[in-house]
Amino acid sequence: MTPSQAETIAAADNATLAIVSTLISFLEKQGVIGREDFAAFLTAAVEGWRSEGADEKFLRLVDLKVRALAVALPPSVQN
Repeated sequence: MTPSQAETIAAADNATLAIVSTLISFLEKQGVIGREDFAAFLTAAVEGWRSEGADEKFLRLVDLKVRALAVALPPSVQN
């Protein structure tokens, strides 16, 4: 993988995480689902994928992202 490809992947990953985090914040404000509940849903999905034989490296990456999403955002960005 070239450095340019790695940078592109990292940028896309960061953008995806920011979009999902914003969505979760919106859903929390609307009272639809809490951050912890969403993280529990994703954790259950990862376990389901694991039982179906999904790639373990991919699952570890998703698991790290789930943990990052479960952390509440600081008040300065919860507008």
